[in-house]
Amino acid sequence: MPRPGILIIDDERNFREFLAEALETEGYDVSIAASARAGVALAREKEPGIILLDQNLPDQPGHDILPTLRQLDVRPTVIMITAYAEYSRAVAAVKAGAHHYLTKPFDFGDLLAVLDELRGVGLAPNAPSADDPLAAFVGVSPQMQEVERQIWQVATSGVGTVLIRGESGTGKELTARAIHALSDRRARRLVSVNCATLTETLLMSELFGHERGAFTDARERKKGIFELAHGGTVFLDEVGELTPRAQAALLRVLEERVVTRVGGSTEIPVDVRVLAATNRPLEERVRMKKFRADLYYRLNVVEIALPPLRNRPEDILPLFRHFARLFAQKYGGPVRTLSPKAEERLMTYPWPGNVRELRNAIERAYIVSPGPTIDLEDLPKALRDQGTDRLFPGIPLQRLPFREAKEKVIDHFERVYLTKTLTRVNGNISRAARRTGLQRQALQRLLRKHGLKGRDFRK
Repeated sequence: MPRPGILIIDDERNFREFLAEALETEGYDVSIAASARAGVALAREKEPGIILLDQNLPDQPGHDILPTLRQLDVRPTVIMITAYAEYSRAVAAVKAGAHHYLTKPFDFGDLLAVLDELRGVGLAPNAPSADDPLAAFVGVSPQMQEVERQIWQVATSGVGTVLIRGESGTGKELTARAIHALSDRRARRLVSVNCATLTETLLMSELFGHERGAFTDARERKKGIFELAHGGTVFLDEVGELTPRAQAALLRVLEERVVTRVGGSTEIPVDVRVLAATNRPLEERVRMKKFRADLYYRLNVVEIALPPLRNRPEDILPLFRHFARLFAQKYGGPVRTLSPKAEERLMTYPWPGNVRELRNAIERAYIVSPGPTIDLEDLPKALRDQGTDRLFPGIPLQRLPFREAKEKVIDHFERVYLTKTLTRVNGNISRAARRTGLQRQALQRLLRKHGLKGRDFRK
């Protein structure tokens, strides 16, 4: 197996030059950078298979640029380097993501052993590790980079409750799994329950367990998910659907860290992190007296809001490429491309089902498409029927005041137009200015308004 290129990002000159020389004698093609900014730029240019990333860089901490490095077209394996004990949690999180870490000073032989291990398992430069908790979070948008930063921050902190908001299909369960996998609780269980799918009796039993004879069919004692997840994480999906009785019991768990099984009287201590998800505004349910205010404040210690796909159209094509590689492996054959008409439809469709709907659409296209190119006819009926008369998909024009509707229409147009332009010119701002007919400064102002950066569109 050929040796992948290595990029060393470290501000200690003697260290990085010694390491580069030693690795070159082992047959590796080595590049070096002294700062986070220079490292990211060089990673885009050189497309290394492996990056040795120092945690303590002069312009920003090494872990801050991990989300950016993970979104490169050729996704590298990152080995963190640190000499600081206070970053032990971050280092452990990196290790949990199937990357590695080394603590200065380390023996060069230890590094070679890690590199040999990576080559031995066939970790190709452009193959993200299936064990990477953040590998499923794909996108170049500022919104998704912020989500990854929040996941990392929450996972490595001691925060006991997190509220994950987002529409159906935006990745709430993926977020919960990533938080658990990056945390120091990852060796214990992550137990999930959908609060909207069970009757109150079954839900109480599922959450808190029951004693034998507590209700009809309760023939044996059963542990609830809080007991089963002791030392780990509980994920409560659609927490807004909890009944008043379940809400009161959950509040007691969060306040006192004990559970009492249905039909029992013994208090059982539990140590869990609670991740609660909702696709409905809990504040509205609190105002309607359908959700306890005290429970809402207990759950909403830290909030992670997942953006709908229609609000980040610059992520649609990177997501397509991600799923295209995934389904090429699953069904065999080459990685498919999009015809111009299919690409246009993906970019203008409102995606009410968000990323889940996009994934399903691409999988269907892989099954029905006979050739290497996915055309409009290969997409699901909902996308094919998306007519051009709907100029502003996803915007409820008739339900908004005129000024607000106008602002949303303009914002949608600008974002889609700029995203498509930057994609066509490979992120080149000068070419984008010429193509749009805008002065470079005016274009830069629009890009800043929408959080778009040319470098995020470079292939």
